[in-house]
Amino acid sequence: MNTSLVLRYLVFAFSLVEIYAELIHDSKLVFFTKPLVLPLLAVYFFSSVKGRLTSVHKLMMAAFLFSWFGDIFLMLTPETAADTEVMGIPKNKNYFLGGLSSFLVTQVLFITSYSKSVNNTTASVPVNKVYYLPFAVFWIIMLAVILPPLQLNTEKQAATVPVIIYSGVLVSMAATALSRFGKTNTQSFWLTFLGACIFLVSDSLIAINFLALAEPTYYAGFTIFSTYVIAEYMIAEGILKHNN
Repeated sequence: MNTSLVLRYLVFAFSLVEIYAELIHDSKLVFFTKPLVLPLLAVYFFSSVKGRLTSVHKLMMAAFLFSWFGDIFLMLTPETAADTEVMGIPKNKNYFLGGLSSFLVTQVLFITSYSKSVNNTTASVPVNKVYYLPFAVFWIIMLAVILPPLQLNTEKQAATVPVIIYSGVLVSMAATALSRFGKTNTQSFWLTFLGACIFLVSDSLIAINFLALAEPTYYAGFTIFSTYVIAEYMIAEGILKHNN
């Protein structure tokens, strides 16, 4: 069994344990498993490149690093008023903005990776602009759902501008994944594009649960992390499939 395959199984195994921990609300187990998932995915990605490290691969590795930063910040963000610490480490609501900033860098790195992982050919036809319309509609709906309750909460109002900026960059990330259509192989396009769309859903769930609602829903952690890890894995595989 080769190293990449072993690492892939480890990514799956730790992801499943983390998803289970989120499902049963075991904060101690989350504390140990969540910080391991992205590093394992990054090591798997690096191993799969097999010495052919390009600028795109380096950008992806950096994206995984900032995703990991985001994971840590959000893990230390309280979900309720009574949620004050985990394993003796105090939680702070300001960590949410740290997580938002980390994932903003992640999205920019993804956008750059997508833009570079294309085949430069005159035969490729640009994607019809009509297909980008759903992303604009999604962005408007997301802001319409999140901003009104955000404005009513004096403690969360400071996140208004960062949320508008981040959500715009997030939607742009998914739209950039769409722009690769016809400029890479079918596997690379669909894995990356679907992963980007699932990431869009995952981060929307974070915004709704932590900003629009008074308290996150019971299954917030489960749904958010499930979609998040699937998205990260699909994007990683999509970029690996480019020109492979």
